[in-house]
Amino acid sequence: MLHWIHGPLGWIHGQIPNGEETNVVFFRGMSLDAITRGLLSQRHRPLAYGKGADWSLMMHDMLSWDDGDYSTTNYGQLCQPGGELAVFVTEPCLAKAHRPHFAYYRDGRLHTWLSFEDLGNGVGEEPYFLLPALTEAHLVGPAADLDRKNVEERAVEAITRFLSLPDLELP
Repeated sequence: MLHWIHGPLGWIHGQIPNGEETNVVFFRGMSLDAITRGLLSQRHRPLAYGKGADWSLMMHDMLSWDDGDYSTTNYGQLCQPGGELAVFVTEPCLAKAHRPHFAYYRDGRLHTWLSFEDLGNGVGEEPYFLLPALTEAHLVGPAADLDRKNVEERAVEAITRFLSLPDLELP
């Protein structure tokens, strides 16, 4: 089975029609309605969702519906006070072969952001927030093992475990 970070996500229960350029957003402390309305106000189409006991999930088009215009979703604006968002951008630019990136927001502010191209250098209020998890997974630090092909899957697993995100189980 292809891990979901590698996309395309179009085969998820037949819900996602285009299957490409889909962002995966875990959220808590906010309602599904608030996330949906926020995405629609930014012209990004919600595609699939799931409700969990702690974290819930929303997948949405990375591209705006305005003629496929690439416009980054303003997650800081989407994240309400008391809320958290854990965002995986699975295909930031297929044409340029950029790797996925991850962002974590709390109370509308960027807590940490990192590219899977350089897992050891984050940005945000706490740029090294995920460093313990990435070190334990041997993705950064002196024992880093980056020669293996599954670096992206290992990064997703480390982040998921660290934030106690639910598994995104796909057929």
